[in-house]
Amino acid sequence: MLAENLENLVKKERLEGRQEGRQKEAQRILRKQLGLKFGELPVWEEQRLGQATPEQLEEWSAAILTANSLDELFKD
Repeated sequence: MLAENLENLVKKERLEGRQEGRQKEAQRILRKQLGLKFGELPVWEEQRLGQATPEQLEEWSAAILTANSLDELFKD
């Protein structure tokens, strides 16, 4: 029982770690794309990227292709 609980905990931690790693990588790639397209990123944008959900990152990664400004990209 204890071994099974420990194994489940380890699996959960690994899954969370992989998810966090994927999210950090998506943030890194989007940050690079934004910098290339719009230049140096303002502080508010860095903060927003750091707090973004995986769904937001995916949406912004597609929207950057047609956005003409940061305000247009990050409109709510």
